[in-house]
Amino acid sequence: MFEISVFNSRLKRGWEIYFVFSCVCFRKQIYLGGNRLMKAYTLTPMNLKVYEHPVSNTQFPLSVGIQSRKILTWTLGVPRWILDILRSPDFRLVLIVFISLLVSSCSKKEVVRKAEAVPVTVAKVESRLIPIQINTYGNIEAYTVVPVKSLIGGQIIKAHVSSGQDVKKGELLFSIDARPYEANLRQIGANLERDTVLAEDAERQARVKSELHKKNAVSEDDMFKTKAVSESLKRSVKIDQANIDKAKLDVEYCSIKSPIDGRAGDILTDEGNVIKANDQTLIVINQIKPVSVSFSVPQVYLNLIKKHIAAKKLDIKVKAQDDTEPPVKADVEFLDNTVDPTTGTVRIEAKVDNGKELFWPGQFVNVTINMVSETPVLVVPSRAVQPGQTGNYVFTVKPDSAVEMRLVTILRSAGGETALSQGVSEGETVVTDGHLRLVPGSKVEIKTPKKTVLKD
Repeated sequence: MFEISVFNSRLKRGWEIYFVFSCVCFRKQIYLGGNRLMKAYTLTPMNLKVYEHPVSNTQFPLSVGIQSRKILTWTLGVPRWILDILRSPDFRLVLIVFISLLVSSCSKKEVVRKAEAVPVTVAKVESRLIPIQINTYGNIEAYTVVPVKSLIGGQIIKAHVSSGQDVKKGELLFSIDARPYEANLRQIGANLERDTVLAEDAERQARVKSELHKKNAVSEDDMFKTKAVSESLKRSVKIDQANIDKAKLDVEYCSIKSPIDGRAGDILTDEGNVIKANDQTLIVINQIKPVSVSFSVPQVYLNLIKKHIAAKKLDIKVKAQDDTEPPVKADVEFLDNTVDPTTGTVRIEAKVDNGKELFWPGQFVNVTINMVSETPVLVVPSRAVQPGQTGNYVFTVKPDSAVEMRLVTILRSAGGETALSQGVSEGETVVTDGHLRLVPGSKVEIKTPKKTVLKD
């Protein structure tokens, strides 16, 4: 770049003008100014930029020469009328145009460079087995759902559970007024004692009548009647014992306990309400450790899934959406016995260990099913496949280091690898990194990916 700087400053003993010429390779600027102010005019093909810089009120040398290791300088006194001409706006404009033409004539010609090879990383197209991966959505369900109801009627006198509380199996939830049932138990107990005494007396009389009948003291009919009364009273004792067991159960049912470990829902019936036996739901307990996940897969995979289930090799991973936790393994527990004709899918349920409570009933999750393929396919790294306006494509490297763009058809992707059905052949080289600088026919330079060394 070419720079011309014009400085002037009013001194006590007269006017002097100084010029500095220098040749610079990267900038084109003209500096004009006076009275402690220097303006820089930057000449470019598109515009003219002006910068203002303060200068000191001292003399400036007049320098002419090429900006290099040595610069030639000298000082020259100039008459006042020449200074007035140089300070006029018209002169500055003429000077700017002149310098612009001079700079343009001195500009370097563009050097046409030969296109350089683009550095890329590559991989070989391989034919091998790749896992079949099915990605779908599932819904979390409670492993066990228990609507808690009362087996007897009565008034709820106490709720021992709070909404949303974790409960253990056998933990007390509600208490029903047990006084009527306790009174009934005592009454049945008294009946048992009475019937027991009568049964013992009837048995004694039956023995006496039997002895008298042997001596022909009483008739046979009288003896059998006494035995019948004795046996009837024995049966009454057994009935009383059964009634006592039932009354004890009623008293026990007055304390409603949790049948499973789980999480309690909202309390649906508050204290003080009178309920009927097996009528309304008091609370719902959901078992969330473990949970079940329900999802559907296309029917085309049904036979392959059945084979993997029979061999116990079906790998299912469940992951909460927008969660940083790693996927959790799930075990198949149920395969529906029919295909949904409206969607062409079959429903599967799997058991998921939920020790960390990552999943909640009703939650939508991502489900991944991995199965082993039975037929080898052409495999390339997934980053080698790029989307385009006409479809997915890859760049293949020819023997002369030129690249060729090929349209490909994707079968499936799994674990950072993509299976292709057409577009490439086994053994060909495809570009895995550096696509942005490539066009069909570009020369490439194959680079080895740098390995990252992890420090302890």
